[in-house]
Amino acid sequence: MAYQSFEAEAAAQLRWHPQVVSRAEQESTDASLSLQAEWYWESEDRNHSLTITPFGRYAPQADSRTHADLRELYWNGIFGDLELRLGISKVFWGKTEILHLVDIINQDDTLENLDGEDKLGQPMLRASYRVPNGSLIGFVLPYFREREFLGPEARLSTPLPVDEDNPLYESEDEETHVDWALRWQGYFGGLDFGLAHFSGTARDPLLLPAGFTQEGRPTQLVPAYPLLEQSSLDAQYTAGGWLFKLEALYADTAVVALQPGTPPRFVDTTYAAATGGFEYTLYGIRGSAADLGLLAEYLWDERGAQANTPFQDDLFIGGRLALNDVAGSTLLGGAVLDLDHGGAFINVEASRRLSGELALALEARLFTDVDPRDTTLFPVRNDDYLQLELTRYF
Repeated sequence: MAYQSFEAEAAAQLRWHPQVVSRAEQESTDASLSLQAEWYWESEDRNHSLTITPFGRYAPQADSRTHADLRELYWNGIFGDLELRLGISKVFWGKTEILHLVDIINQDDTLENLDGEDKLGQPMLRASYRVPNGSLIGFVLPYFREREFLGPEARLSTPLPVDEDNPLYESEDEETHVDWALRWQGYFGGLDFGLAHFSGTARDPLLLPAGFTQEGRPTQLVPAYPLLEQSSLDAQYTAGGWLFKLEALYADTAVVALQPGTPPRFVDTTYAAATGGFEYTLYGIRGSAADLGLLAEYLWDERGAQANTPFQDDLFIGGRLALNDVAGSTLLGGAVLDLDHGGAFINVEASRRLSGELALALEARLFTDVDPRDTTLFPVRNDDYLQLELTRYF
């Protein structure tokens, strides 16, 4: 007999920004509602399945956060050692805690959060073939998902409005450029690893000044999407209570040259980046069921100040507490320290089930002593927030 299931979750979210607003149209609070559902069907022989996962958020106080997305809509088929997936899906690559450096398949849903954890659904054909100690996986990605940006009425938005209707592409095919990727993921003893190559349109856009006034001041930003060839490695080694983690990549891509009176030009460039560190877990603290993980990671990007990421020479130090109780209570906290210019990005996340159907999550983000040369975090330096989210599962 075929199997099917339906699950859903509805969440009420409240964000409070303690610092004064940067623009008159912004508010100190942002209340919103979200709904996500998943329908799953599996054939009697378990070799074929269908998954549909829609998502939507309604945010009346920050209208640009109101959006909907089809996270997943795919068929999955198993044919011996070969597994095929066709449709819209999500894929995660990576091992480190604070920055998912090599995660490239899906576009970030930045309307949801700035941490890169939330992703838009990606149209794909995925083929996975089992080999000893792992899998060989190929992806064909026939359509590119552009990034969406918060409007000026929302906190954590860009310093100037982003013209999403007129993006620039290095490829003449624009969003219909066919991307592809190959990945070998496997394990040997305590080592889990992934070796991958991606070829296609870069998911992280470059934001270019545009709409200049007579005085030469820009009034908006335009996203530019260069082509990208990215080779990457992610690995995790387990030894007792130790986890050693690494993500590294080498990229051949482009930057945009701007000269007065001439159209923007994509200029080839290459760079390397890496993040790595460890997590050490103390089990059964003081004879209890609780575990405490101590984390440290170093984040490096060869581009330095030219990178479109705030993490170029930074150190993350944090901890993860799991009470291992019936309520599943967890706490993750830490700070990313800017070793070049000082300042810190502080993050705290906690969650606990209130009952079988209700869960409460807390999130706090703080930006302290951000240097003006940090062009990614300086515009949001006054957008610290505390967030509470109550989720009901059905």
